[in-house]
Amino acid sequence: MKKVLVLGALCALVTGASAQVKAYKADQMTNPNSVAYALPRTVVKVRVVAEKESVRVGPYARFAQKYLGVIAPLADKDIYTIKSATLCGVQEADPAEVYALDNPDKSPVRIYDPTPEGFVAAPLDGVEPAGIAGPIRKGVRMRGAGPDVISYVECDTAFLKVPIDKQSTVEKSAESMAADAANMIFSLRRHRLDLVTGEAGENVFGGGLKAALDEISRLEQEYLALFLGKQYRQTVAREYNALPSKDENTLVVCRFSDTAGLLPDNDLSARPITLEMTPEKKAEASPLANRNKEIKGGVFYRIADMVNCRLTDGNRQIAQARMPIYQFGVVVQVPVTAVK
Repeated sequence: MKKVLVLGALCALVTGASAQVKAYKADQMTNPNSVAYALPRTVVKVRVVAEKESVRVGPYARFAQKYLGVIAPLADKDIYTIKSATLCGVQEADPAEVYALDNPDKSPVRIYDPTPEGFVAAPLDGVEPAGIAGPIRKGVRMRGAGPDVISYVECDTAFLKVPIDKQSTVEKSAESMAADAANMIFSLRRHRLDLVTGEAGENVFGGGLKAALDEISRLEQEYLALFLGKQYRQTVAREYNALPSKDENTLVVCRFSDTAGLLPDNDLSARPITLEMTPEKKAEASPLANRNKEIKGGVFYRIADMVNCRLTDGNRQIAQARMPIYQFGVVVQVPVTAVK
């Protein structure tokens, strides 16, 4: 079965009696002894970490200003912020750059060594690959979102229930219960002051005093939450795969909303998170590229160009990296001699 080789780095030429190896587009393959190979392309993996801050309204929020003199939030809300992002490049086979090699004397031709990023052998007809190594994976979604990685901060969102007076047969209104909760807060504060100043009339020292103060603080926060609500945070991380193109220096990786968080790149309700790529254009000036003008025949080889990548949220830069990207480079022909 014909195999496709994903080729990364050029190694030493095979020496021996001269028999020129020539490459051509794989769709022109007629020789059953031909070997097909694909040039690499670069996928930029983008990882964005956002923090979600949630506010849950307390049951007595509308009475907070009356009984405590503070203004409390009156509606639940979620607020997202981007905390960090990273960029890295991985290589995979470029289906648009597949070539075939003819070996005239049918002897093995070893033209490339596998790179640390991986080596792949797969049938030309698209059947399951024979072997995969490194980060080259089947079914990589271009410019799509990966699964969420969420880190939850433990937080009890339930609110303390104000004890009901067992001697009362009349059900209290929400405002009456809010007043009782406020009185409890002030009572706890007075008791804490008495313990600290020694006015409580109790011999509480050392670890006992600390435990008593900690319990008073815990109860105070529980009762305050009835008015001020509760807040908690969680971290959401998503990964996107951006496929650069030589004709396009800017890609919308995803979108972001302060109230909805990270969204797909086609959701126009949110602002874009953009990957900006600036090639250094050094590949065209490489000696191999210049020498290629004098070469006729041989195998096709791709030289990556160094590219400065920036991930931006409007005018704010959230990540930066310099990496080789094959799509911004050049495809050259390299003479190769087969072994007899």
